[in-house]
Amino acid sequence: MGWYNLVVGSAESLREPSYVQRACARLADGVNHMPRCVFSRSTQLMLDLSCCAAALWLSYLLRFDFAVPQRDWKALLVWMAILPPLRVIWLLSVKMYRRIWRYFSLDDALAFSIANIVPSLLLLGLRFTASGRLSVLRMPVSIIISECGAFVLFSLAARFVRRLTFPLSAGTHDYLRVVLVGSDNSLAEAAQRMRTCEEIIVVGLIVCGDSLQGLSIAGFPVFGDVTVLPSVLLRSPVHKVLITDAGVPCIAEVVEVCTDLGVDVGILPAPSSIIRGQVRVSTLPVPEVALKRQLHSREPHPLVVEAFRNRVVLVTGAGGSIGSELSRQVAQLPISMLILLDHDENSIFELRNQLASSAPQLRVSSVIGDIRDRVQLERLFSRCRPAVVLHAAAYKHVPVMEENCCEAALNNVIGTQALAEVAKSFRAERFLMISTDKAVRPSSVMGATKRVAELAIQSLGANDSMTRYACVRFGNVLGSRGSVVPMFLRQIESGGPVTVTDEQMTRYFMTIPDAVRLVLEASTLGARGDIFMLDMGDPVKIADLARRLIKAAGLRPEIDIAITLVGKRAGEKLQEQLWSEDAIVRTTEFPQVFRVLAAPPSVELPSYMRELSKAAHSRDEAAVLSILQRMPIGFRESTHGVAVA
Repeated sequence: MGWYNLVVGSAESLREPSYVQRACARLADGVNHMPRCVFSRSTQLMLDLSCCAAALWLSYLLRFDFAVPQRDWKALLVWMAILPPLRVIWLLSVKMYRRIWRYFSLDDALAFSIANIVPSLLLLGLRFTASGRLSVLRMPVSIIISECGAFVLFSLAARFVRRLTFPLSAGTHDYLRVVLVGSDNSLAEAAQRMRTCEEIIVVGLIVCGDSLQGLSIAGFPVFGDVTVLPSVLLRSPVHKVLITDAGVPCIAEVVEVCTDLGVDVGILPAPSSIIRGQVRVSTLPVPEVALKRQLHSREPHPLVVEAFRNRVVLVTGAGGSIGSELSRQVAQLPISMLILLDHDENSIFELRNQLASSAPQLRVSSVIGDIRDRVQLERLFSRCRPAVVLHAAAYKHVPVMEENCCEAALNNVIGTQALAEVAKSFRAERFLMISTDKAVRPSSVMGATKRVAELAIQSLGANDSMTRYACVRFGNVLGSRGSVVPMFLRQIESGGPVTVTDEQMTRYFMTIPDAVRLVLEASTLGARGDIFMLDMGDPVKIADLARRLIKAAGLRPEIDIAITLVGKRAGEKLQEQLWSEDAIVRTTEFPQVFRVLAAPPSVELPSYMRELSKAAHSRDEAAVLSILQRMPIGFRESTHGVAVA
């Protein structure tokens, strides 16, 4: 590009801050150090009192050519005590002080000017009706008019000074410097809107079409047409270019220039376009807000800190939603080493980058592998000797596992058993498996395999004195890749419809950080294959959740965003249970973690496990389903009937 080579040579010198910029920086620092009381309501009242007194004094001086007679001096002193409070009281009564000075506009100035005519009209009435002793208060008409004008002028000046210095009073932090590009009408409207944005500085305007170079729109300079945009972006630091009219013909050229120079570019929709429905406003909500859940950021419990101190910790499924949050929270504990195990190299790569920033001193080992590979597991344990194993690796998508039951059995059951047995042989201190509420009276292959995995852990825990085994169950977590919430948010963002399975379907929800915090607490309790349940709160109807998310996005259910009932999918239940009816639930040292005292595993479990392993390795899906249904886990395949609990 010719213009690029022409301008880039002098770009560095043009980027130096000007005298005006340096002066503004010093002014910003001074305003920022002013006490907050300077901007209070009391200060506003005192300023108006002072402006009124100054206006009255100046009006008398001008009326009498700076030689006020003795008789009029007395009247001046009387009115100095009466008129300023009178004007302030009147302005309070008409609610003028409810108009925020830092956003003062021309409409506010007009209303303020009209409101101040009333006290002046009272003075005029007194001028023509006062007699006797009150005649001394008769003020000349010229003074009444000039006082009103001077007071309005002084008070408006004070308000506009506050308006102009407000961006400076926010401090000297980095502002977002933008250039607006569009037609002259859209630029005027957008520039006025930009004035109310505290953290945005409009550097200038570019007009598509007629060149208005040297002029100004809404108080902002016009640099010219789109041909000068490259030099503008190189001459001064600009963070973003906003196109104010989606219909202008120069959009392609603006985008090309901004892309070449590495400047962000976006379209700022006009309010009229939004009202006509030409632009959809989609502000995706925070799911925790829609569910009225508070975000917790507690420090880890002292028992958790001591349980992990100087330990080597292995997290399986570390690239998943739960596994990655487990890794992040464990990285903040005083451990000696963190091992990340997952078969997805991309997620492990991203997680390592995050940990490098949040815990730069921590030793982190990345292992790309499969929990079903016993040889790899034995080499890993032999080399690193993990003392704590947090097992989050699992296939968890219910409909997908209905079509891949052999893989579900191999990963969720056989892989878990292999990992737990290797941990036992290398004398790991703790082994915690992440389970699910779908393991209670399972109606899906996923839930059934997780229940069998729980039994395998219980069996190992009952027969082992070194490793402390435990399982922890919880329901849906907000934001996980397997949760319904991200799907709803994507559907809302695309304009709907939001698909809901059934009006009566309910689920338990909690945030990922809260779930992981409680998982770490539960990991300190396990001893004999115990099963722990987290406090999930009250169940939430999925249909109600969809409506809350739509409303939280500023839209209306069934009007802006449609809700469609699609029916229950294979393996799904209408309601989940936290524990079975015959289970005994006890509290623990942690108020949100409960111990579920379930019946011990059947003595036939080893035989079932051998059958299941053989059938799964043979890829005999019918045999896998048959074995799961014969096992004493209460598995009812929902494709043969509607499971409601």
